[in-house]
Amino acid sequence: MAAVNFAREHDLRLVVKGGGHSYQGTSNAPDSLLVWTRRMNEVAMQAETQTHSPKEAQVLGFLPAAGGVGVTTLSIQTALTVLAGQTKASACLIDLDFQTGSCAFHLDVEPRLDLDAVGPNPERIDGQLMDVMLSPHPSGLMVLAAPNRPAETRAPDPSVVMKLLDLASTRFDFVVVDMPRTWFPWTDAVLTGCDKVFVVTETTVPGLKLASNLAGAISAKLGETVTPRVIVNRFEQRMFGSGLKRTDLEAALKESFAGTVSNNYRLVREAIDRGVPLDAIEKGSNVAMDLRKVIMDEVKAA
Repeated sequence: MAAVNFAREHDLRLVVKGGGHSYQGTSNAPDSLLVWTRRMNEVAMQAETQTHSPKEAQVLGFLPAAGGVGVTTLSIQTALTVLAGQTKASACLIDLDFQTGSCAFHLDVEPRLDLDAVGPNPERIDGQLMDVMLSPHPSGLMVLAAPNRPAETRAPDPSVVMKLLDLASTRFDFVVVDMPRTWFPWTDAVLTGCDKVFVVTETTVPGLKLASNLAGAISAKLGETVTPRVIVNRFEQRMFGSGLKRTDLEAALKESFAGTVSNNYRLVREAIDRGVPLDAIEKGSNVAMDLRKVIMDEVKAA
C-alpha cells in the first residue's frame, strides 16, 4: 500500500514484477516504480476486510435468422439505447462475427481486438489487455471488435470467447453481443450466458419461417435456460392492400414474437454510409422509438 500511495503522490507509473514476462510492458517500464513480488510467498486475510462481489452486466444477444436482416444496425442501436437509458450507465458492444463483422465499420471506429496476440490462451486476457483492445465511441459506448478478414476462416478457441465475455460482464452495466449466423462451438455457451436472446428477421414469409425455426431450435437445444424472442425488422404497417400485417406476425411467431421495427431505408442507409448512430442523423426516429420500446420492455422483464 505504501508503494501505491507513493506512486500516486509522485505521479509515477506503478508496475508489478512477479517472475513472469509481459509483452505489454506491465512488469517493467522506464521511469516507473517497480514492485517486485518474488519474495512474497504468503497472503494473510484481515478480519475487517470486506469483500464485494463484482458487478454483473445485463447481457443482450442478437442473432440473425438470415443474412442481411439488419442485425448489426439493431445491435448498435440497442447498445446506444441502454447506454442512454440510465444515468452513469456503461455499455459494451461485442462483435463476435470474427470473419465479416461490421460493427466497427458502422460506428467508424478502429477494430482493436487482436486474436493473433491472444491465440488459444485465455489466461493472457486481463483488464489491461481488454483496455487496449476496446475501441471507444464518442457516445461513450465501448466496442470490442476484430479487424474484418473475409478471406479467412476464423474460429477462436471457445475458452477465449468466453473469457472476453466474462471480463466484459464484470466491467460494464450492459453488454450487447452481435452474433454471426454460423453456429460455432462457443455459440451454445454464449447464448446460455445471455439474459435475453433476440432473433432478428425481416418482414417476409421466408423470414418469419426462418426466425420461427431458429427460435424453436434454440429452445429445443438449450431448454428453459434460453427463451429467444423474435424482432421483426423493416415492418410497414398498411391499413389496406397486400402485405404482412402485425396479426400475421403474431400468428406465425406466437409467444416468441417480441415486436417490430419500422422500415426506414433512407435513415439506416445514411447512418451506415456516414458511420454514425441513427440518432446522429434524426433524433427520435421511428426505428429508434420502435426498438427502444421492444428492448426496454424486455430489459425490465429480465
